Amino acid sequence: MAFRVENLEALALGKGKLERLRDGGVKVLERAASTLKRRLPAQAKRDIGAQYNLHSREIGSRLRCTGDRTSVTLTGLGRNQTLIKFGAKQPKGGSGVVVQIEKGKTLNIAHAFIATPTGSAAGAGPQVFIRTGVIPATAAKLQVLAVIDSSHVTPVHQNRRSQTDRHGYPIAVLGGPTVADMLKDPGREDRLSEFVQKTFAAEVDRLADVAKKKG
Repeated sequence: MAFRVENLEALALGKGKLERLRDGGVKVLERAASTLKRRLPAQAKRDIGAQYNLHSREIGSRLRCTGDRTSVTLTGLGRNQTLIKFGAKQPKGGSGVVVQIEKGKTLNIAHAFIATPTGSAAGAGPQVFIRTGVIPATAAKLQVLAVIDSSHVTPVHQNRRSQTDRHGYPIAVLGGPTVADMLKDPGREDRLSEFVQKTFAAEVDRLADVAKKKG
């Protein structure tokens, strides 16, 4: 998912200060855009982190920002986060797995458990699995669909080979939403658009004043 803001140059010219510069206007725009490209991912990371129970490092590593003096594009990479990264736990003496994907919203996933995968996926460490072979197929399907609909949980296909537990029953890895999913929230897009406009305009003002004094 990509969040894009265009016509930055028009926004800057609307401030009126660039028109009064004899030269250096292009450099002001380029430097203001460079500042924006650096600050926008940090702002998006804070905004996402206020809602989702995911470490800021994990959020920031999946944000990319590109652009020029006329536009800026923030892209969220579409790789599912493992539920362990959302603090998933298996209650002692209980069944299933408890996790908070969104802060303050606890989800109980029946038939799920935490284990370290085998084979090529072992390096990823402990993950959350759901059994699909020890309960009726229809019940397993409904369970997965229910958690997907309510909390963005989804089966994650790590490799082509199907996985089984120690008893030979089929299991599936469960993952949380991608950063791309988190980024495309309409309210978040509105907040980031406002941040872009304020940040870019303020930086253009500052740089234009500096250029004018030097001139």
